[in-house]
Amino acid sequence: MMKKQVMALSIATALLAGPAVWQAAAAAQAKPNVIILFTDDMGWADMSVQGAKTPTPHLDKLAATGQRWTNFYVSSAISSPSRGGLMTGRVETKTGLYGTKIPGVFMDEDPDGFPDDEVSMAESLQHNGYRTIMYGKWHLGTQSNAFPTRHGFDEWYGIPTSNDRFSTVVDQVEMNRLASTDPKRRELLSKMEAINRTPQQEYWNVPLYHSYKDKGKQVDYAVPQGFQQASFTKDVTNKAVQYIADNKDQPFFMYMAYPQTHVPLFTSPEFKGKGHNPYGDVMLEIDWSVGQIYQALEVNKLAENTIVIFTSDNGPWLQYDKDGLAGSALPLRSGKSTVFEGGQRVPFIVNWKSHVAPKVVDDIGSTLDLLPTLMKITGSQHAQRDLDGVDLSAAFLNGKPSARTFMPYFYWGKMDAYRDGDYKVVFRDKKAGIPVDLEKPLMFNLRDDVSEQHDLSAKEPDRYRALIEKAQAYEQSLGEKKPPLFDL
Repeated sequence: MMKKQVMALSIATALLAGPAVWQAAAAAQAKPNVIILFTDDMGWADMSVQGAKTPTPHLDKLAATGQRWTNFYVSSAISSPSRGGLMTGRVETKTGLYGTKIPGVFMDEDPDGFPDDEVSMAESLQHNGYRTIMYGKWHLGTQSNAFPTRHGFDEWYGIPTSNDRFSTVVDQVEMNRLASTDPKRRELLSKMEAINRTPQQEYWNVPLYHSYKDKGKQVDYAVPQGFQQASFTKDVTNKAVQYIADNKDQPFFMYMAYPQTHVPLFTSPEFKGKGHNPYGDVMLEIDWSVGQIYQALEVNKLAENTIVIFTSDNGPWLQYDKDGLAGSALPLRSGKSTVFEGGQRVPFIVNWKSHVAPKVVDDIGSTLDLLPTLMKITGSQHAQRDLDGVDLSAAFLNGKPSARTFMPYFYWGKMDAYRDGDYKVVFRDKKAGIPVDLEKPLMFNLRDDVSEQHDLSAKEPDRYRALIEKAQAYEQSLGEKKPPLFDL
């Protein structure tokens, strides 16, 4: 219903405007293009400017000529809920985009997907005259009614899940239905981990879709050869470069959701063996891709009219660290699927030539904030009012302090931690892969102890009690929790 209202409003406005519509079309490029580059399982420290062993010169240049935020967060420390937060600007308990069982993300067999009553960032930009294109990993539904092209994207070339799904070797559907303590599940999981460590294309048969409209008819074309893991990054990079050239005269929104650096790791031949380990090889290719896309903006004289954002969906998958297949969040604690800093604090760059002054920002920000921020910058209207993101445009464009002063950390539909200013309280941690309540919540001062090693709950009892009360009041303010869409 909300989507119909938005469309009706747009049509009515156009009819009333009359000649003004033509003036708006002539001035279309007054609206900046938007490109979001979104990696998978990339750690906070995986850019060389933040300590990576493998050089990332293009990312470093993007950071040096834009803003690099050191305290930027995703809405959840795992893929699907994080992507849902990016697209909606809302926490997962309001949208239902979460799960309460292993693995806590959308899987191949899930019947549900991105809810029809949620309005995506892409929809609002589309209604404002933007062409909208997505490349890569969606992970918000495998059924056609949940595809990106049903939720604001004109076109999508990519995969519906992570690149480790649709295994031809392991029955992942059975594995996910078994209890975490079931020996059979452990056996299947070990087999899955083994093929991730020694990947071959034939171990997976991930579907690749090209979804678009042809003469008003929706087409969801399943590419016959499927998802080719080693060549995909280069493939979508070349497509993105061509798209920029073809659409330079009309505002566009491009969402590039790289399936890498999620295991299984694959790269084009020219990057293999060039990094400090296999993960470094993948980062080299991601960095190359970023460089190619930015170069396309410069060649087409669009750099001053395009806001480019680079970030990741969550922290590194550290169970693959000893094999050289995972990134790093050091000095942050832990990684993906935890509410410690390494799980939810991610690399973040915003670059807009002649508009965003170069700066390192230590304020708090979140991917939840990108929707309201981009609505403000592009002059777009967003129908959904109950947002959890805040407008960061003054921070991006004018160097003002961030409008965000606190951060909730969600996992499996619960707020497991909460940050207010420099202080953070942690309520739950994982045991055997399952989040459990701590006997006593932990409190850290992230300014002095970014690695979360020194619990201050006993040392600062008044602050501790006040922070817990503030966290509980915030969670209660979110209202009734929607049921999880990821639980089969």
